[in-house]
Amino acid sequence: AGSPLLFEPETQSSYSTYGWILVSAAVEAAAGEPFFAFMRREVFEPLGMAGTVADSSTYSVPDVVTFYYPRFSGDPASGSDPARRVDYSCFAGAGAFLSTPSDLVRFGNALGTRKLLKRSTVATLQTPQVLTSGQQTEHGLGWQMQSVQIDGEPTPVAGHASLTLLGGSTSFLTFPDLGIVVAVTSNTSRANTRSIALRIAAAFAAR
Repeated sequence: AGSPLLFEPETQSSYSTYGWILVSAAVEAAAGEPFFAFMRREVFEPLGMAGTVADSSTYSVPDVVTFYYPRFSGDPASGSDPARRVDYSCFAGAGAFLSTPSDLVRFGNALGTRKLLKRSTVATLQTPQVLTSGQQTEHGLGWQMQSVQIDGEPTPVAGHASLTLLGGSTSFLTFPDLGIVVAVTSNTSRANTRSIALRIAAAFAAR
């Protein structure tokens, strides 16, 4: 609260992990229960996301992979060392969950079929933010909004990427016009999961 602003609000854009920690606190206050308990009851259990849990340093999470970090210059081609264990639980909705590609696809499909949120709510979250200059950003509310070439055609994609500093990379892409959801994860920092996800989406779009 005491730090200076990076810029005047709505004049520039910058991704903020801390913003989503604040959103998580607002959800917790409105629900009147711990954030993780709310997410488990309202999102993960109804959608059958049995492989999605909150990270923790106070208890052992079963079936967690070993995470790796590139040995030299952040380049995975140089070989990897086991990453130092980090407790991300304090990040709440900004990155405290451990999940699987299958569960991420379940989440994406639920957004597309209105099992989780109303279509109008999803549209609001996935509408690019506009600066006071009129410039449209590539970010909605929690979503990166872009257009990519799929089978030679420009195709809207709403997604999110995670490149943790100490092990793990994820690309989660939804293609609303195609009804396709792709999730690719790696237990190595800075792995190029996005290119794999785009190739998978192109393969399904061509079927």
